[in-house]
Parts: sequence; C-alpha cells; structure tokens
Amino acid sequence: MNYQNKKRAKKIKIRIYILGIVALFSFITLIFSDFGLRELLYLKQQKELLNNKIQQLYEQQIALQKEINYLSSDTGYVEKIAREKFLMVKPGEKVFRVIEFKTDQE
Repeated sequence: MNYQNKKRAKKIKIRIYILGIVALFSFITLIFSDFGLRELLYLKQQKELLNNKIQQLYEQQIALQKEINYLSSDTGYVEKIAREKFLMVKPGEKVFRVIEFKTDQE
C-alpha cells in the first residue's frame, strides 16, 4: 500500500468513528430527551389513565342524573331513601330491630 492509500484509509476510519459517535449521540437523544421515546410512552400511559378517569366520571354523572330524576319525580323512591338512610317511619308503624349474636362456631 502506498502513502496515499494509507492516508485515505485513515480518513475513512476517522469518518466512520465520527459517524458512529454522532449516531450514538442521536440515538441517546432520541430515547432520553424531553421529546424522546421514553417521554412519549409516559404521556401515552397518562393519556390512557385520564381517559379511564373521564369515563368513570361520565358514568358517575349519569348515575347522579338518574338519582336526581328519581328524587324529583318518584315519591316511592323518596320514601325508600327516607326509611333506609334516616330510619323514618310512617305514623302508626312499629320498628323492630333484630340483634344478631355471634356464636363461637362462626
């Protein structure tokens, strides 16, 4: 090999090393930067969690709207709630409380 071929081979090696370093740096930046792959995966996970929360809140809103409709229009439902939550009774009714004893076998 003559001198020029050795010099050309050395330049090619240097270019390959520089290209490799730039490629490695670009890859690391792509993965770990603020706009990188890791951040993208984290944001997708957060989006999924928020969408699930929105769906739960939407279902809760529908249930509460039904409850409002029942309370404003259904007197039987209002009576049921008054009896269960506030232990109210109609005039002349008697309330019996059942006391359960635990046995040793349970």
